[in-house]
Order: sequence, then C-alpha cells, then structure tokens
Amino acid sequence: MAKLSITGIVTLVSILLYAIILTALEILVVLFHHNFVDQFELDRQGKGISEADLIYHAIFMLSLAFQVLLCVDALWRKNSMQLIALVLFYLLSLVYAGVQLYQHMILEDEGTENAKFVPKDAKFQTPESTKAFFIKRMRPLEYVIIGIVTAFSGYLAALSIKLTKDFGWDVYRTYSADVKIRDAFRSLSILQTLIKLDIFFIGSYAIQLIPSQNIGYSNSIAETILIFFIGTIMLLMAWYSIMQESKYILLCVINLLILSLIYMVYRIISINIPRPDDPYEFTRRLLTFFLATTICLVLFTIFYAIKCFKNMMQGNYVFTTYGLPGQEQNAPEIQQNIPNSFNTEYLGYSGYSGYSGYSGYSGNNTGNNNNLVPNETQKKSKRASKIAEVQNARLSRRISID
Repeated sequence: MAKLSITGIVTLVSILLYAIILTALEILVVLFHHNFVDQFELDRQGKGISEADLIYHAIFMLSLAFQVLLCVDALWRKNSMQLIALVLFYLLSLVYAGVQLYQHMILEDEGTENAKFVPKDAKFQTPESTKAFFIKRMRPLEYVIIGIVTAFSGYLAALSIKLTKDFGWDVYRTYSADVKIRDAFRSLSILQTLIKLDIFFIGSYAIQLIPSQNIGYSNSIAETILIFFIGTIMLLMAWYSIMQESKYILLCVINLLILSLIYMVYRIISINIPRPDDPYEFTRRLLTFFLATTICLVLFTIFYAIKCFKNMMQGNYVFTTYGLPGQEQNAPEIQQNIPNSFNTEYLGYSGYSGYSGYSGYSGNNTGNNNNLVPNETQKKSKRASKIAEVQNARLSRRISID
C-alpha cells in the first residue's frame, strides 16, 4: 500500500471512528426497534413493514463498511475522483438517514395499527404508553445520527480537497506526459468509481425486495435473484474490462447497462403508479430513492464507458502501459545494444542503457540506434505497438525530469 501522508492517516482514522460510532448507534436503534415490535403481535402487513425497516438499518450499516472500503481504496490508488464520490456518498447517506427516520414513524403508526398488544413486560400497560416509551429513546439517537452524518460530510469534504492536492503531483508525474493519456486516465478513474457505486446501489435495491411476499409487491423472489445474479456478472465484466482495458468486453457491458436502465425506468414507474390496494404505500420513498439514484449512476456509467471505449479504439491505453495506480509502474523493455555510459542509479531507472538519440555521442555505438525499440511481443498488434510507443515517450520524459 502507498505510504500515507498525515492528511491521509487523519482521513482514514476519522472514517473508521465515524463508521464505528454510527454502527453502535444503529445497533442501539435496532435493539429498541426489536423490543418495541416484540410487544405486539403484528399482522402480515405489519411484519412486512417491520422486516423492511430492519433491512433499511442493515443497508445503512453496510454503507458504513462500504465507505471505509472506498476510502482505503482511494488512498491506496491515490484516486481523487473517488474521494469526491465519497463526499457525494455521504450526502446521499444524509438523505437516506432522513428517509429512514420517516420510515420509523410509519412503523410506529401504521405497522402496529392492526396489531394485537401482547406486552412481554409488565411496565407496558397500553399500546400508547409503549410507543411513547420507545419513541422517547429511539428518536434522539436518530437525530444524533443525522447530525453526525451532516457534520462529517463537511469535514470529509475539507480533507478531500487537501488530499486531492497531495495526489496531484504523483498522478501528473505518472499519467500526464500526454494530454490524451491524462484525459483517458481521468475517464477510467471516474468509471472505476461509478462501478463501485453501482455495485452498492444495485445490491441495496435488490435487498429491499426480500420482504416482497409479506408486503405484497408484485415481483417474485425470482426477480430478486436475477437482479443479484445478472447485476453481479455485469459489474464483474465491467471491472475486468477496465483493469485489463478490454474494449470488446466493455462494449458488451455498455449494452447490458442500457438494458438494465430500461428495467429500472420500468420499475420506478410501476412503483409510483397509484392503485387501490397499494403494496408500496409504506416503502415507496426508499425504493424510489434507490432506483432514482441508481438510474443517475447508470447513466453516468454508460457515458464514461463510451468515452473509455473510444479512447481504447484510438489506442490510448493507460493501465496496460503505465501500470495500475498504487503499484510499481511498468517500464518498457530495452535492448542493451549500447554500453552503459551513464550512472543508472542517478537516472532513477535501472533498465536505461544510455541516451543514443544525441548525434554527438561517440561511444561504442554500432549505428543501430535501437535501444528504445519495443520487443517483438509488443509488435504483434496495433495495441502493443501503441503501448510501446507511449512507454518510450514516458521514458524520455522521465530522463528529462531527472
């Protein structure tokens, strides 16, 4: 893992503490939720609402773990785009926390409306006093969670600005020898980040369909399984196509994303169509929130996937040529036809054998100025030749910097 700066360490520790504190608060809310529901014998609809509410708590806690992973990956890869996405994710978490609070109110009112009051504790005498008892304990925790998310979003935004500046030189030194390469790297970084966000939101939407039979959703469990299966395959293909810069697999992913977009638009319309016996009455807001967010993310994913596909068609390969961020960078293979006339340690590149492009060079040069020629493997395809060409340009630029 790349060595972290002081700002990077502060960011990582802060997000870990944030995740631990909010997870503890969420667990307390879940415990109160369970104890509250345990005092009633819920009907089928009430059980569905209660189950959905617990799933929303689970999604929120999963989002905390996801945020930690995003942060670690952003610091490792020095991906400033991912840090910006992390700040936006915190803002979405704030919206989610607010909607989740509203969902609790639905459970307290509608979920227990037709329930039979069967208290497990003698101190609970009536349904009204029981509700008041648990609301008095849950509501402050929920407001504290919203307050922490709000404050931490601004705090993380400030840290992200500082980290983006810290990452700037390293990214420039590695990927910005050419304007086209710089733009291609930026597009790949954004696409990487979008796919990670797609994974979370598509998975979270599918999880919310689990209590469909209790609540009365029109979909079956088969739809939930298909969303998980097809979504996982599609996003794994997308990730592979980026890391390996495989343009034809990426083209398949673009077509799959367009098909998934059609499905999500259909679902968001069907969920929001009014009907007499409305199964989405108590879960519509969160389902709509996740679907709308996912649709926006998929639209951006398609846009940047097309940009990356065009870059690959033009021969602008980044990770294949320069290596992945956070790892040891690739170096072009060089034929050793000229004796080493320079101190390679001083040049900072152990595979460099002297500069042969200088016309005044009077060493033991046989006239074959080919120490920067790509090896035979690189000549086998247009893609490999382009990679070798960019590597040689990078080497010349590196020598000039040294």
